[in-house]
Amino acid sequence: MKRLLYFVLIISLATGCENNVYRKTPGGMPYKIFKSGDSTRVTYGDIVKVNFTRKIKDSVHYSTYNTLPAYIPVSERTIPYDLSEIWTKLKKGDSVVTIQLIDTFIRRNPMHPDFLSGKYKKGDKITINLKILDVFPGDSAAMADEAKEKEKWLTKEKQVVSNYIKENNINATQTANGVYVQILEQGTGPKIDSGKYVTLNYTGSTFDGKVFDSNTDSTFRHFGPLSFTTAMREMIPGFDEGVQMLNKGAHAKIYVPSTLGYGANPNPASGLKPYENLVFEVKILDVQDKAPAPPKNNNSR
Repeated sequence: MKRLLYFVLIISLATGCENNVYRKTPGGMPYKIFKSGDSTRVTYGDIVKVNFTRKIKDSVHYSTYNTLPAYIPVSERTIPYDLSEIWTKLKKGDSVVTIQLIDTFIRRNPMHPDFLSGKYKKGDKITINLKILDVFPGDSAAMADEAKEKEKWLTKEKQVVSNYIKENNINATQTANGVYVQILEQGTGPKIDSGKYVTLNYTGSTFDGKVFDSNTDSTFRHFGPLSFTTAMREMIPGFDEGVQMLNKGAHAKIYVPSTLGYGANPNPASGLKPYENLVFEVKILDVQDKAPAPPKNNNSR
């Protein structure tokens, strides 16, 4: 019995040592894998469902743990000094820590925009802590799982937005998908329906009041009103849906859950965080049945 316990202890210690040793990829990236014991291995062509945290120095730069998991395709094409070098070493349930030194990136590509803009600086270190939640053999299974995750997240977000509306005593109408529309001034012109061509002014902000875009503020370098055709996927879904609750002349605020906004991928220049709920203040300037025809080219024959 003692010999068996001793043997188990030795195996445990050996496994623990293996899990706590940093190795290097062919591209030179240090990494450390913590094995789960699951047998489902990641292979090329799979899509991995992961949670991860990215730190720059000691500050969290991005994390999926408070939002939605990421779904990442595993390609045979690997990038040196990158996670893509180690996907096929992992299994479902495994965790991995990677370290990337910015000095190494700068040395290899000194003209990269992220370095020129000052986003990353010499001496910075990126640490990624990642866990493999699931492994899917193709797009269809991964997309079905992602749809379920988004539905759960949207249900949660609807409650967050609803609470915000109640706590701030906002008199607003809720759409079928959880967008809220607050009428500040009722319009008297034509109603906006699907397929209408709308012209408006807007200002977009976060729930804490930070303005991230506007076509009436010259610092954002937009010139003139915004025009688009509704229900043609020209705008984010929540904005489009909210606008269709209005008519010409209306002045309103539209409260958009993040999954109906920019979701996980806001424009980096906007300063928005992934999955941030938004408010758009809009003034409807014109509503037409369809977009006007483009001007004729007088030089055409």
